[in-house]
Amino acid sequence: MPIFSLLILQTLTNRKYQNLVNRNIARYLFKVHLPVYAIRALLLGDNMKTPWGELRDLDLANHATAAEILSADKHTLLEGLVVESLFDQIVANVPSVSGEKITALDVESVVVDTQRSQERWIAFVWVRNKSAGLARYLARLSTIFTTFLVNYEDGEFFAVRMNGAVRVGEPQLLSELMTELSGKPYSPFKVNTSVRDSLRQQQAIWGFLFTQYRDRVGERVVLPRLFINCAIQPYFQSVWNLDRVFVIDKEVWIFEIKHKFPMSSWRGLSFGINDGELQVLSKLADAGIKCLHTILVKPYWTKNATSMYLLTDLEIRDRAAVIATVLDRNTLDEIGITSSSTAGRHTSVNGESSVKFKSIDLGKFSKLGQFSDPAREIASNMSALMDGGSRTIASADWLKSLRAEL
Repeated sequence: MPIFSLLILQTLTNRKYQNLVNRNIARYLFKVHLPVYAIRALLLGDNMKTPWGELRDLDLANHATAAEILSADKHTLLEGLVVESLFDQIVANVPSVSGEKITALDVESVVVDTQRSQERWIAFVWVRNKSAGLARYLARLSTIFTTFLVNYEDGEFFAVRMNGAVRVGEPQLLSELMTELSGKPYSPFKVNTSVRDSLRQQQAIWGFLFTQYRDRVGERVVLPRLFINCAIQPYFQSVWNLDRVFVIDKEVWIFEIKHKFPMSSWRGLSFGINDGELQVLSKLADAGIKCLHTILVKPYWTKNATSMYLLTDLEIRDRAAVIATVLDRNTLDEIGITSSSTAGRHTSVNGESSVKFKSIDLGKFSKLGQFSDPAREIASNMSALMDGGSRTIASADWLKSLRAEL
């Protein structure tokens, strides 16, 4: 009998645990051959909770269940998922136009500011599929963040501390680890109904996400939201997720995509960036990780406009500008010394608290094109910007010429 089976048998036959198991469970565990740490944790640990029941009991492939879970998020967040998916189709062209070795990491990364004096910054990296460049990413993160590698097995998230790209100790249930790290029990994360417009939610969910991801919507859309909202956010207030991670030759990049319209003042046009997000990007820069901050500029300069025009209105879609800036150490420092303003509650993660933000002048952004341009053309301009080549500054006249009225 394999050694792991002997250990399982020892666990199952120990008098202390007999009330938790029966012969049917024992037979199942022998068949599936889960790692011993996973079996012990699943039998004896605190399984991950969600407002819809324990994670392992949820049928994420069921569209009704998926829609209910996604509807707990802000409508603007769901619309952002639509934009991210469309942006991915542009980014997919970057390797062929750049001639560089580019690896997109299949990970979900979440950063937490614990506000503690010791191990203040924590990074959780859920690795769906391992690929070249992952070790480099984890090593960079570990220079600044207390880093945990996360994996998903049999309906549960497990985490193990990392020292660079090396595991330290045994994995444990993420739900148990979060209680240890935060020092408090699970408290459901809730989003105010004022920022959950039902019509806009359903348009994003049923009008795009379910069609785009089909039978993978549970894995690629719903589970990442549960990872953030139910596994991490209930334990800490200051939580951010990183959009996309790429390893380009020996460099690590974060690709961000935002969908917003510019602010106007006596200084000209600008775009806001939350103080917290700026702080996270600053920490990433300290770790040697750069950020390509891309904005798909809304033709409608109002928060009342949805993202669905990208799919339904060709004329308005043609007016969506694509601009970007590289947020490296020097640029972040320049932005960081400017004064902060206060945004409305609707901009916060839960729609209940005001948010401090700084402004990035339009002059810091480069023109990549318009959303109707060929994807390879936009990708080529994106690659040139990252390489530090000559750039075309995004002008106010250009954005104003593309503006549309509802």
